[in-house]
Amino acid sequence: MTFRQLFDAASSTYTYLIADDATHEAVLIDPVIEQLERDLALLRDNGLTLRYTLDTHVHADHVTAAQAIKQALGVQQGNTQAGSGVQTAVSRDCNAAGYDRYLGDGDVILFGHEEILVIATPGHTAGSVSFLWRDRLFTGDALLIGGCGRTDFQSGSAEALYHSITVKLFALDEQVLVYPGHDYKGRRVSSIGEEKLFNARITGKTLAEFVQTMASLGLPAPKRIHEAVPANLVGGAELPAGLRAPASTALADRQSVSVQQFSEQWRETEASARALLIDVRTPAEFSQEHVDGAENIPLDQLDAIALMGRTGPGKPVFIICQPGTRSQLATERLRAAGMTHVVHVDGGTNAWRMAGLPLAKQGAVR
Repeated sequence: MTFRQLFDAASSTYTYLIADDATHEAVLIDPVIEQLERDLALLRDNGLTLRYTLDTHVHADHVTAAQAIKQALGVQQGNTQAGSGVQTAVSRDCNAAGYDRYLGDGDVILFGHEEILVIATPGHTAGSVSFLWRDRLFTGDALLIGGCGRTDFQSGSAEALYHSITVKLFALDEQVLVYPGHDYKGRRVSSIGEEKLFNARITGKTLAEFVQTMASLGLPAPKRIHEAVPANLVGGAELPAGLRAPASTALADRQSVSVQQFSEQWRETEASARALLIDVRTPAEFSQEHVDGAENIPLDQLDAIALMGRTGPGKPVFIICQPGTRSQLATERLRAAGMTHVVHVDGGTNAWRMAGLPLAKQGAVR
């Protein structure tokens, strides 16, 4: 499991990256347009395939990068916007347009072997949602560390927010970690238990007291509200002119790929005619089951010079085993010997089987 908490200093916004290490599929929560290149580079450098951008609500203090990320990845893959494989998502109660998926309370977002539960938490805005993944809750502006989001614009409601926090979020296990959409004091994480005990805005307050507190805040309007809200109602900013996704993410340029990423190229583009797939297990293991088209060269018989003579410049060599340990070692050895286009297939035949991909039995053994 890969998890990153990222920060945009200008808006004090937290963006979250979650990835399934078995499949390398990922989601981004609340991406910020000014951090577009950072987030694209993070996906590239970790060999991740983005499946969703998730916005907790229509933001008033920053412009979402949802649309720009989708377009950038489409450009990177040589596809149209619709073909980039990334879905943008926001609550249906935001009354926004231009997103791919509109979320409701109880919806489940699937990526890799992971799932995220959508919890409607209106109040800051009518369309605010929180996302629960494993033991981590991403609350946007609904529940903050020691506070909560304001309720004086975008169909906000102090009554609704009180219910969202005290009835829905505080009903979760007290050990659940709270990751907010913002913090202005450098704090990164809290928990449901801590917020129930110490949140100054809501702990010990009746509904009437909370409503009075929210009505008396007297906060100035967000500086970018007249720019941010209209942009976010249509999926955020377009890809800036002239910007292209970071350097190539062609499979042969990576050190490791997931079985899904490899299988798509290996099958759909008949890469077997232009690449080698080497299974470095023993002949006995290989004969039991293997990826169709793989060649068996046990780890102790790998010869970089012989392989380079067969592949020539630029022809990729993919290395696989069963769990991924031997193939990773083989990849490192071949690269150290000067083979630059050698790629480890992460998770091996175990991950291949778990992904529901077919495995052959018996076959030519070298």
